[in-house]
Amino acid sequence: MAAMASEGGAGAGRRNQEGAATARRSRAVERDVDQVLEEAFIRRLCQLLDAGDFFGRHAALPAEEKISAMFLASLEDKRQSDLNCMVSPKVQLQVPLLFQAAAGVMEEKCGWLIQSSAEINGEGFGRALLYSGRMILVLKSLRAGFPFPFTSGDKAILYGVACVEEGLAFMDKYNEKTALHGLLSLEG
Repeated sequence: MAAMASEGGAGAGRRNQEGAATARRSRAVERDVDQVLEEAFIRRLCQLLDAGDFFGRHAALPAEEKISAMFLASLEDKRQSDLNCMVSPKVQLQVPLLFQAAAGVMEEKCGWLIQSSAEINGEGFGRALLYSGRMILVLKSLRAGFPFPFTSGDKAILYGVACVEEGLAFMDKYNEKTALHGLLSLEG
């Protein structure tokens, strides 16, 4: 009996260590966010939300309240999508809006025409693409809707700004590589 109790104690200790490791991995990483990009993303997202607010019901709201009222999913939507693996219509609307806002911010920063294509099916699988001409700047695969639905404005803004930073970094790298010989330096 004592041997079994000590084995159970060792197993429980191992489980606690694994639980601590899991908790450590799931903790949000603190990052410094470029305030200029964050403000531009919030402004662009609010402009897109205003375009969809046909009767101007939310026009007088400040940006944070407008985003929470018109863009963010409720906790009930999140629970429901986690439970039955079906994506609500609000989440299906969230995906293209977020990537359109990211494309708009990238256009402002670089002066190029940036286009977005984002789709998500009813089960939460899809793809989001930000591109300029033949150059793909950002490509995100959505599996089971992850990281959507956003229930927190901060998380949505961090994700959008991260997409903008990724696309601008790729664009800078592309410009650096093609500066000397143009596009022909990248082929074959």
